[in-house]
Amino acid sequence: MLIDLVFRNYRSIKDEQTFSLEASALKLKSGNTFAPIVGNKNLKILKSAVIYGANASGKSNLIRLMWTLRSFILNSAELKAGDSIPDRYYDPFLLDVNSRNEATEITINFIPKTKKRHRYIIRYNRTEILYEYLGVYETNWISKIFERKDANEFVELGDAMKNKKEDKRVNKNTLFLSKFGSIPNDQLRDIYLYFKEIEVWNIPSIHHINELYNKVQKNFNQPERQKLREKISKLISVADTKITEVQVLEKPDTDFESLPEKIREIVMKDLKFETFGLHKTFHSGLEAGVQRLSFNDQESQGTRSMFAIGGLMLEAFEKEEPALIFLDEFDNSLHPDLAKFLVELFHNPKVNKNNSQLVFATHETTLLDKKIFRKDQIWFGDKNKYGITEFYSVKDFNDLKSVRSDIPFDKWYRTGKFGAVPNIKKFEFIAEYEKE
Repeated sequence: MLIDLVFRNYRSIKDEQTFSLEASALKLKSGNTFAPIVGNKNLKILKSAVIYGANASGKSNLIRLMWTLRSFILNSAELKAGDSIPDRYYDPFLLDVNSRNEATEITINFIPKTKKRHRYIIRYNRTEILYEYLGVYETNWISKIFERKDANEFVELGDAMKNKKEDKRVNKNTLFLSKFGSIPNDQLRDIYLYFKEIEVWNIPSIHHINELYNKVQKNFNQPERQKLREKISKLISVADTKITEVQVLEKPDTDFESLPEKIREIVMKDLKFETFGLHKTFHSGLEAGVQRLSFNDQESQGTRSMFAIGGLMLEAFEKEEPALIFLDEFDNSLHPDLAKFLVELFHNPKVNKNNSQLVFATHETTLLDKKIFRKDQIWFGDKNKYGITEFYSVKDFNDLKSVRSDIPFDKWYRTGKFGAVPNIKKFEFIAEYEKE
């Protein structure tokens, strides 16, 4: 479960920004929140948040930040001593001379399956990890698990570290937490797995949506996932796709025997399974049977996206532990009503029984609905005149403190009351044509 993120000097983000899923004192839409720690009534967490902003406003950089944090933790142990930290992890704000070489810093407050609140901090530059810290709240006070200062190659183990004999050495360019993807340590492996299981997808990317589609397709066909198959099939059928059932068929290995051995495994990864939609056929106005249509080349891209994105979400609801999903413009290939329906599933306690969380960026203003979201769930990313992205939520507007929570969010956003809308200089553009 994510509580909040604090970050600075990453892509279009120069100054420290905070993105929080901690619920405010609002009493409306109680189904949109949950209390993650038994006995702690003061901490309530939101099940979803939406981020709006103009093109190139930097809203997608918040999604990318989570991908960077996750990927850095999972993969930094692969770096060799002396290697620079890759650009995909160290990507500072470039429009300020000073910040180009300054450290990127990320702090995340979260709750893994231990049900205890944790804090993880990293600060790093192009060549080394300058600071790394992991702590846990055993009571109301945080206790140190480990801490690494001043780009030291040795970490300090704290009182909350269970295994005091753990090897304290780590390369300067490697996160200490990264080591525990392969080293046995139940305490730190649980933290490592928390980050590994976060889902971050850039839906407009053809590569990402195909990868997600293949992942869901493969899981759909597992014999032990019968319950998931039924729910995904039901989701597609109720979405007005005219599909009565979804089937995923596994092709026999003999279909790939003619391929060279070197590429056979690669091709099988993408083509081993094929998804079909079953449609009713008719003769003289009467049902005559069913026709199977392939999702690969006969069904629409919208149906394919619904299968991938909807499947990802339904898988999240089926897990024992709550899932955390970040999506960039997941409504890109979906009708707004379908996108709205999927968001509402996260707020439904009968569906989202494990309190999974969804964070997504979008331009679709029809999703900006007061019937779906609370004020503290709606966020905006906006760039100032220096090209610096700032994030804020509806609840941060002082002039809205006395305004009722049923304000028309979509209309206020479109008219610019929240900012974060494009300032299109139409007349300057047309004037160039008038000069010709």
